Amino acid sequence: MNHLGQFGSWAAGLGFFLLATAPLHAGVVYEIEVKDYEESPPVTESVQAAVEGRYLKLGVVSPGQPEEVDSIFNSELREMVLVDHKEKSYMVMNEASMRQLAGQVNSAMSEMQSQMEQMLKDVPAGQRAEIEAMMKRQMPAVQQPTARPRDELKKTGERATKSGYPCVKYEVWNGGRKIREVWVTDWSNIEGGEEAASVFEDMAGFFREMIAAMPGAGEGASNSDGNIFDIMDKVDGFPVISTEYGDDGSKVVENTLVSARRQTIDPDAFEPPGGYKRQEMFGP
Repeated sequence: MNHLGQFGSWAAGLGFFLLATAPLHAGVVYEIEVKDYEESPPVTESVQAAVEGRYLKLGVVSPGQPEEVDSIFNSELREMVLVDHKEKSYMVMNEASMRQLAGQVNSAMSEMQSQMEQMLKDVPAGQRAEIEAMMKRQMPAVQQPTARPRDELKKTGERATKSGYPCVKYEVWNGGRKIREVWVTDWSNIEGGEEAASVFEDMAGFFREMIAAMPGAGEGASNSDGNIFDIMDKVDGFPVISTEYGDDGSKVVENTLVSARRQTIDPDAFEPPGGYKRQEMFGP
């Protein structure tokens, strides 16, 4: 073997050695307990959020139930892949799909409005208002969306230790009512937090953009629906405990960070499983 061939073999061997002995860069997995107080007795589920680089994967684990749906967020592409294990399929949610949804919903609402007007064109004026009101109650989609106040996020300055983490309390108010209470810890206080912060914050912004793109959302649209992740780009930290309140002030949903741990994550975990079929979100 000539010297060049010997060098090539040596380089290939060194490359293999370096790959084999290089440290694995583990991701981080956060486990969040979700308690639904609208059920009696309250129902508890576990949400696992796995983060590695630009990817964030969310999965819900119910006691005694197989995992049915995963959500995989790619912060670089700004898209969410929804994986349905039961149907062995997946859908991609991004800016283009939201524009498509808006167009389809607006078209459907316009068609329904046109059909209603056609049905009522020969109805005597005295009966028309009553029939319109009845039809709108049965088909709320034909109504114009009602504007609602914008959610107001307040940092109270109150501090306490929650689930072992030093936290500061935030509150979300709407229309003079407290709808959420959030205890937030600095990213540096949780395992892998400083690395995971950017992808969590990107996903929060992505959710807000998707909601704003929905027909009728408007400026006052709220996404305070028990989603622990939706305000992460506004509170500068991880919500250790997030409690949602109903109109009467009672608990509706409570999310609690249970654990944060380093874990080597298979890159394939951030892709739909092989053999799954892509479905269009709003196709025929």
